[in-house]
Amino acid sequence: MSFPIRSRAALRGRRALALAALAGATAGCSLDLVNPNGPKEEDVLSNAELILTTAAGLQAQYADNVLVFVRASELVTDQWSTRPVALAADVSLVRGTPDATFGVVSDPFAATYRISRTATLLRQNAPNVTGLSRGQLTGISALSRLIEAMSLGHLTNQYERMPVRYDSAGAPVLPRAAARDTVIAWLLQARAEVATLTPAELTAFRTRVLDSSAGANSGINLPATIDAMLARYYLFDGQYQNAITAAQRVPLTGAGSLSLLQYPNTQSNPLFQYMSLGQLRYVGARKEFFVEADSADRRPTFWADRVPSTGNSTTGTPDSAFSFRAYGGQRNDPYPVYLPDEMKLIQAEAHARLGNLPEAGRLINEVRSQGRNLTSGACTLNAAEPTGCNPPLTAEQLDTEAEVFRAILYERRYELFNQGLRWEDLRRLAAYTTDRPSIQFLPFPQSECDRNLTRPCATS
Repeated sequence: MSFPIRSRAALRGRRALALAALAGATAGCSLDLVNPNGPKEEDVLSNAELILTTAAGLQAQYADNVLVFVRASELVTDQWSTRPVALAADVSLVRGTPDATFGVVSDPFAATYRISRTATLLRQNAPNVTGLSRGQLTGISALSRLIEAMSLGHLTNQYERMPVRYDSAGAPVLPRAAARDTVIAWLLQARAEVATLTPAELTAFRTRVLDSSAGANSGINLPATIDAMLARYYLFDGQYQNAITAAQRVPLTGAGSLSLLQYPNTQSNPLFQYMSLGQLRYVGARKEFFVEADSADRRPTFWADRVPSTGNSTTGTPDSAFSFRAYGGQRNDPYPVYLPDEMKLIQAEAHARLGNLPEAGRLINEVRSQGRNLTSGACTLNAAEPTGCNPPLTAEQLDTEAEVFRAILYERRYELFNQGLRWEDLRRLAAYTTDRPSIQFLPFPQSECDRNLTRPCATS
């Protein structure tokens, strides 16, 4: 079944209506009103065009929650600082005193529930809809598993325990190691599904659902993103050879090497909204993010604009919170689901864990010296990715395990800014750094305890 071509604005409008129809049941508020001009949930889930639009909108649902997923990690570590106008919840994260009733504590749960419910409804209902091709059915299932896994993955980086499925009555709570196993299982299912698609089917699904019309690196590259997330969570789970294998499958250059969440004119990048001049300006990059960088490193100024302002700091230091630049400095900036050099750093750490320090050192230097002419020292920047342009470390600087892991921590800090991964890095590699997050995990949300009194409130 084919559908007429519509403008991007019209498609965005239909995505919003379709997602709104699915959102009502997760709101849990008796004052929620039904939009009389919007489709009903049963109509969305039985109409081929609307269910495809909802699958496309699932990406927008995840994109709209990027701030929710990365905010705590950046504030409890050495990445973000607060400004005088910051919310009390953000200040509490910097100080290490979050309250279980704060929205910053409960929002990641709520966002994951909403995404989980949309993803589950898509998988359950798509097979019953007439007019969907085999490629579309498979693509919807794989995409929904990927987005659900990415959302749950962020929870495993922030909480000690969590449910893995949306359930209005309250799903069982699992330790984060078990939840991470679920993330990997969902990603493996998604990868197996994508593997059954022909190149033509995958291209057609990408064109129709994955928002690729803005360029080769827009929207989600489905197979690459699945492998990138597998590499990330295999590493966190201690499955080092699997992490290497998955990371090696991810393209690092050329078309499809970036998976970018898009924010068209009807939306705004949430990082931009939260900190940019003329916007809320609650947070910014820490002064230490610049001060502690190597002198030649060009990545701090890729990520943030070091412009002192007397209104920048809660500590009285004029230049302790700086405006974001890449992937958050402009209203419609995209946001990267992962960055290609994360894959090299995953492999570097996994090789080091397996005892292959020379290979780990080689990969570290590839990331560290990217863009640098090793003869002249000249630097060629990449507008789409952070570029270190640093001199490579010598063999003597990378000949012990401790030196290698310290180098990996440094490279991940400056390569993966705003990705919400620093918190997990500091826990995983705590033995190799004196940097410590202000708290080890977020408290279990009080709102979840209120919904289900069996939840681990005081013990989480």
